[in-house]
Amino acid sequence: MTVNNLVRAIRRVAVGSLLAAGVAVASLQGAIAAELKLGVDLSLTGGTDDFGRGARMGIEMAVKEYNAKGGYKGKPVELAIYDDETKPAKGVENLTRLITRDRVFAVIGPANSGVALAMIDIAQKQKMPLVVPLPTSEPIIGRYANEAKHYIFRVTLNDGIQTQFMIDYIKRKGLKRIGLMHDSTGWGQSGRETAVRLLKEAGIPLVAEPQVFDQNDTDMTAQLSKLRDANVEFIVSYSLAPAGVQIAKSMQKIGMKTPWSGTWGVLAPNFLKLGGKEAAEGVMGVTSYTIDHSDKAKAFHERVEAAYKDQGGDFFPVTTAQAYDAARLVLKALDKVGPDPVKVRDAIEAIDDFHEAVTKMHPRPFTKENHEALGADTGFLAVWRDGKVFRVTD
Repeated sequence: MTVNNLVRAIRRVAVGSLLAAGVAVASLQGAIAAELKLGVDLSLTGGTDDFGRGARMGIEMAVKEYNAKGGYKGKPVELAIYDDETKPAKGVENLTRLITRDRVFAVIGPANSGVALAMIDIAQKQKMPLVVPLPTSEPIIGRYANEAKHYIFRVTLNDGIQTQFMIDYIKRKGLKRIGLMHDSTGWGQSGRETAVRLLKEAGIPLVAEPQVFDQNDTDMTAQLSKLRDANVEFIVSYSLAPAGVQIAKSMQKIGMKTPWSGTWGVLAPNFLKLGGKEAAEGVMGVTSYTIDHSDKAKAFHERVEAAYKDQGGDFFPVTTAQAYDAARLVLKALDKVGPDPVKVRDAIEAIDDFHEAVTKMHPRPFTKENHEALGADTGFLAVWRDGKVFRVTD
């Protein structure tokens, strides 16, 4: 299935979910009468629950700090949080509820690209600012980039930027024979198109057909054997941590030592927990944040560790930090214009004094033409060494 066909299928799921909930799309018009509620949709269960749980900590921390300073004109902001179970249809249902029942002034989420692709049409149509803290698929921002007013914002490195870091490494090393692996989800399909396009632009051909796997596959030897037989020198992979672990273990199984890199999902602590030091050793990924890259980052990490020590502390720092900054951008916009979704959207786009970010975003994260807060100058390629993540320096 091509990405275009997949997107159409996701849109059908979205509309079908609204109808199943008894809410026709047209009935949402005029339903927004915002209260002091900030909406949140995350994967708290399902395939990307570790992403969602980390992001929830960051959002809760931001709102708690905001309210401790007086909230909005002396009133606290409430959080309306829903679990999409890593299911696109559930994400659409949650967004509809946040708009029509909770009457939120903005929404942060989701944690998963497939869910995001199902939600953005509703957010755009209903003029609800949606700040995406984790999903990386390029069409999430690209689909409405040419609209007069674009209601979708992102606070993470998109797949194009992450893939470019891998390509830059490939070029530095003089590697010529490249392979590609991706999962069968909407995010994986989108990543495949991104990687193929960027590799072609760089003049680097794939020497074998892209290898596809399901997120729950426990053996990748068939796919890897094909890449080994093609004598690949490097593998670009779109895989979350659990599938990435299976790639690493399957490589060990067939004695394959080809270097490979994924997006920032393979740098998740869950990768080390599931695979162990031996499987993780040498695996690369792209990230935008480390807990020690600035004094603000260090201080934030310490606060999260203390506040959530009973939940594992800051167990997935990049997700916590990006969601924290996403929430603070929304709250900064609220301070400027009040809880009106359209005005909040305009205020988010106009922020030019966000000097307190814990991520590496610039004081003006967005412009009318660019709704990507993190760009090529805010990320880097990292590698697992002896159970820890280090910046790649060669």
